[in-house]
Amino acid sequence: MPELPSLETVSPDDFRRIREVFEAALSRPESERRAYVVRACGDNTLILTEVERMLAADAEHDGLFDRGDLAGTPRQHEGLGTQCSSCNAMLGAADRFCRACGTPAGALQGDEGRFRAGALFANRFRMVARLGRGGMGEVYRAHDLELGQPVALKFLTGPARAGDYAQAVGLDERARARLRNEVRLARQLAHPNVCRVYDIGEAHGDLYLSMEYVDGEDLAALLKRIGRVPIDKGIEIARKLCAGLAAAHAKGVLHRDFKPANIMIDSRGEVRIMDFGLAAIADQLDTNDAFSGTPAYMAPEQLAGTGATRQSDLYALGLVLYELFTGKPPFAGRDLQELQRQRAETPKTPSTLIPDISPRLERAILRCLEPEPNLRPASALEVAVSLPGGDPLAEALAAGETPSPDLLAASGPREALRPRTAAVLLACVAAVFVTTIFLAPRAQTVARLPLRHPPEVLTEKAREVIRALGYTGEPVDSASGFRNESGWLESVGTAMPADASRQTWTERLSLAPYPIAFWYRQGASALVPPLTTIDLAGRAAPSSRMPMVSDEVTVDLDLDGRLLTFRAALHGPEHEGNSNETTPGWDVLFNAAQFDIRRFSRVEPRSIALDVTDQRIAWTGEYGSPMSVPVHVEAGAYQGRPVYFEVLFPWTTGGGESRERSASTLPRYWTFVGLTLLVVMAVFARHNWKTGRADVRGAALVGVATFAALLLSLIMGTHDTLAGSWVLVLAVSEGVTAAIQYLAFEPWVRRLWPHALITWSRVLAGQWRDPVVGRDVMIAVLAAVAINCLSHALYLGFSPSGAPAASSVPEFDTSQFTLDQLMGPRFIGSAGFRALALGLFSALLMFFLMFLCRACLRRPWLATLAFVGLFAPLAAVSFSQGDWIGPIVMVLNVVLLVLMMVRFGLLALVVTGAMGVFIERGLLTNDFGAWYGESSLVVVVVVSALALWAFRTSLGGRPLLSADPAKA
Repeated sequence: MPELPSLETVSPDDFRRIREVFEAALSRPESERRAYVVRACGDNTLILTEVERMLAADAEHDGLFDRGDLAGTPRQHEGLGTQCSSCNAMLGAADRFCRACGTPAGALQGDEGRFRAGALFANRFRMVARLGRGGMGEVYRAHDLELGQPVALKFLTGPARAGDYAQAVGLDERARARLRNEVRLARQLAHPNVCRVYDIGEAHGDLYLSMEYVDGEDLAALLKRIGRVPIDKGIEIARKLCAGLAAAHAKGVLHRDFKPANIMIDSRGEVRIMDFGLAAIADQLDTNDAFSGTPAYMAPEQLAGTGATRQSDLYALGLVLYELFTGKPPFAGRDLQELQRQRAETPKTPSTLIPDISPRLERAILRCLEPEPNLRPASALEVAVSLPGGDPLAEALAAGETPSPDLLAASGPREALRPRTAAVLLACVAAVFVTTIFLAPRAQTVARLPLRHPPEVLTEKAREVIRALGYTGEPVDSASGFRNESGWLESVGTAMPADASRQTWTERLSLAPYPIAFWYRQGASALVPPLTTIDLAGRAAPSSRMPMVSDEVTVDLDLDGRLLTFRAALHGPEHEGNSNETTPGWDVLFNAAQFDIRRFSRVEPRSIALDVTDQRIAWTGEYGSPMSVPVHVEAGAYQGRPVYFEVLFPWTTGGGESRERSASTLPRYWTFVGLTLLVVMAVFARHNWKTGRADVRGAALVGVATFAALLLSLIMGTHDTLAGSWVLVLAVSEGVTAAIQYLAFEPWVRRLWPHALITWSRVLAGQWRDPVVGRDVMIAVLAAVAINCLSHALYLGFSPSGAPAASSVPEFDTSQFTLDQLMGPRFIGSAGFRALALGLFSALLMFFLMFLCRACLRRPWLATLAFVGLFAPLAAVSFSQGDWIGPIVMVLNVVLLVLMMVRFGLLALVVTGAMGVFIERGLLTNDFGAWYGESSLVVVVVVSALALWAFRTSLGGRPLLSADPAKA
């Protein structure tokens, strides 16, 4: 046996390595320990010898636990040896190290330590007595002569025997960094239930920190002395422990050594969480330091070596609470292997030890002790809310404080819906949604049109026209889509009889000319048109009545494939054709339009040519339809080749103005109002940021969600060559605006209307499986399908003529988005993501407008009337133009949205808005086999999946069929 090493030859790194190897060996079966220790120690006989001695001692004693019955100040116990002042574990007479924390036994000897009572340190502190000693250092009570108050001084190391231990160990840089880390982290925490750290300093070669002196005893000593705490007092202590731990977690700080010995109860009964020497920033935690702490108070994931999280601290909190109320630890394993096995089991319920403990308190403790971290409470505040009695949210509001987002997430009910109630809600969603799918094809204008040809067929017809006119070159790039015929409804509606029936309108919609058309563009190079041919949704647009680049051709067809417009841009000397004496192929153009040129009369051209032509010609006649619609046909040629052909209807003969509605037609005052609101929101956001009330994380999530949804929508719905940097700029601007809006108003809502943000805060905190979240989402889906069902029912019930519904306010016309979904899955996905972005942004805006009304008018009913009144101008515009169904639908929708936000809060409003837009813009049909049935199928799948998920979540894990009628 080699000679025992002297403490003077053992370095701090050796102590740390001895402890690491010892703890790792304990986690292995006994048959494998010897081989592991030899392999881990290598040639270092000192570490090998000490680890073997500690393993031998561990076979006789149990030193893993910070037991309350051994708590107190270091002293000698008869027959037991020395008590470790670092972790309060008992040492045998032959022990050279503490088997719980690795502190050398020699460092535990001595009564006064390096300072005698009355000694002056750093010309400022008068030493009173040593309070304790541990593996990191020793703590003294002192009197601060400068401030005249008692303090506690913590030194990095202390003498073992007459100062030689300090000389042996020294102040290495690792220990210094660790002490500085403790000060840096602890100074971030300013909370009544966290021991305050004042400063760090160095004098006479000693690095020390000064902290608040707590005149009392630690919880371990208290439990040893009285056994257990009365339930009422225990709940008070538990609530304060939750508050202190939540304050640390709010700063991103993990304690990692939360145990009774690190909890002080002062002379007034106040609670202080002590010793952040093992604390770490959550996102900076070193995985190599996973075993730091006391094994008996480690979570299963810490014992497994996978690291610590907030849920690990909450597990330790559950262990402390169990011991606080029962006086006994829930687990009593002798080694790490046994502890790991016990952690996978459910501990004995506290009520078996203390019968008068309440079921709510028992559930709160056992939730913290769940083996799976994601099944534990999300935060310490949630634990506090689950304790019997008291309402932290009400207490914060009564104190005039702004509750934190975590406090909101932890507040409010968490009861799952009864299976019967959830089933009724799901059945209502299904019934209303089926009704909506039945009514939509009879109410939506697009669904009533003869959609016989899919986009692929119409694209091929357009290419045939182009080749027939002599443009045979293969295109490098192309784009296509459907568009509205602006003015069709007004013109046709005027010509229809006043007593026109629904059947009359249905027949008219089945005949050409139709209210929508198909456009196709191709070019010999990438299609990069001017910004005037791109709308704010990022979609490529037809280029009729817009200048085109060289070698670009565009064709417009009706739904039957008949030619409406042809344009070709031939610029430059390379396009040499025949002389202008040559007669262009007008017959080909008339045949493509299915016109008989002999029935048309020549007239003078009247539109303005946008392209180069050297020959212009025009005709008048009638469209080949039973409706006998008069048309004016314009054509042009260049060097004997047709370059222009257009069929102008009565609704497109006003001087050749564009038939497309551009997003740039928004009134200037809307832009002014928007910029003004943005400036006001920026001022509010800056104020909330400066005062520290802003929910920066929530604003970031809202901004990123808006940005991501809009970017995906733009990328999926934009022509590839148009998805440039401006798309990214638009998405970023929308995301930043949403984040600023959230920063500006959310703190005020959290202060004055917090209950409306409870489930929203839970979603932002990642609590997607909360049953109340599922309940709100399911009710929101029901509201969304009800809004669309109500709109279709009102139109069908109160529009006897069956005239197509039209938006009297162009900026709110969403029919183009429905047409986009005829172009296939990519555009259907684009519409879905845009609905999410629009629903989120508009719901936040409506919610904050409602909040402003409540804040200004105080009375909820008056605020509701004022909020609905904000939409009166839009309703008045529609009513003045003869549309009286639209205003009714708008008011009813607004009332339903107000009900959602007032009764269920922001989350329900966001889901209602997003799903409502998604369903409204979908082309709903019950013929899923039709080529345009993809849109309806996607809507059905998304709505059904969301409703089923919400239904399952709202049950909170309850079985659908319960044997207990009271739970059904």
